[in-house]
Amino acid sequence: MRLIDADRTLWHTARQRLFRPVDALFAALIVVVAAGVRIPEAVQYVPFVISLVLLGLPHGALDHLVPSRLARRAPEPRGMAFVVLLYLLVGGAVVLLWFLNPVLAFVAFILTTWFHWGQGDLFVEGTRSGAGLPSRLTRAGMLTVRGALPMVVPLVAAPAVYLGVFRDTTGVIAAPTLDLTPFFESELLRALIISGLVVLGAITFTATARARWGTPEGRRAWWGDLGEVALLAVYFAIVPPILAIGLYFCLWHSLRHIVRLSLLDPGSRECLSAGRFALVARRFAVQSAPITIVALGLLLALFLVVPRSGLSGGALLGLYLVLISALTLPHVVVVSIMDRRQAVWASEGDVTKKLQSGRRGGAALKLAPK
Repeated sequence: MRLIDADRTLWHTARQRLFRPVDALFAALIVVVAAGVRIPEAVQYVPFVISLVLLGLPHGALDHLVPSRLARRAPEPRGMAFVVLLYLLVGGAVVLLWFLNPVLAFVAFILTTWFHWGQGDLFVEGTRSGAGLPSRLTRAGMLTVRGALPMVVPLVAAPAVYLGVFRDTTGVIAAPTLDLTPFFESELLRALIISGLVVLGAITFTATARARWGTPEGRRAWWGDLGEVALLAVYFAIVPPILAIGLYFCLWHSLRHIVRLSLLDPGSRECLSAGRFALVARRFAVQSAPITIVALGLLLALFLVVPRSGLSGGALLGLYLVLISALTLPHVVVVSIMDRRQAVWASEGDVTKKLQSGRRGGAALKLAPK
């Protein structure tokens, strides 16, 4: 994907100042757990608790401002009303599905999160250099591989924990009527899943190598992508799943999305350009606080309304995941609009037209795939 030089510089700075420390933390956790250190169960839930007010839940709290930011205009009632209605209708439908069929709702949540987390990484990967991805099919492969790391690798590495989260989450609404234990315990199925992921990863990286290997910048981007995938694969295979996914949700996915949003906000962009990340964080916290408070109110309402709420760590996490699932699907719609407007999936011909249109209109296209 192509970025204008200013944006590429800002993403490079964010990678050095924000993303690399997260890489180091994940690598350190791998070493600690591999050395045999046991992380207490209560500690494993801490990232999800923190995510209620920091990074995790708030990262989607500015969706109502996305339409106006993409259009480079002041917030408009029509755009905000569209997003609010989207959340009410789509999020409400997800909650209804949890009451009608918790098992189907859980599966849908996993698939939606798989797509969304891959979607976020695909965008950020495009900021690594000017070297592009050769086709939409290859981009889809990258999205699938990236999203599978947090969603599939823990299933293969720790099926008992995955099964426990499934039971806790579906059990919040009603006693499970479908026993999926054989699915989670099937060694053959896990082998097929991981084999398919490895094959897809190999095909995807071969395709990206053909597009990027011609320049030093492209080779660095390719190795950077491979390094991240290898780090995450080992991280999710070794670190306890609840801790691993909680940290990933906050420090990887949400942090990167917040940087993406900040680049659409003139005030935050100016602070990023000056390297004043603390001011960016404060500005985002203030802007996201109202909707985050509303989301916390919804979580409390769910706790009071659902028939089987409990106070155990698993039950509380399950309730939180029900809320997150209701917020994730409309959030995916908003991010997909961002992807379309920022030309993440556009063909090379579309990119050329948009670049030419942007020059004629005096506006620079921020992001476009090659």
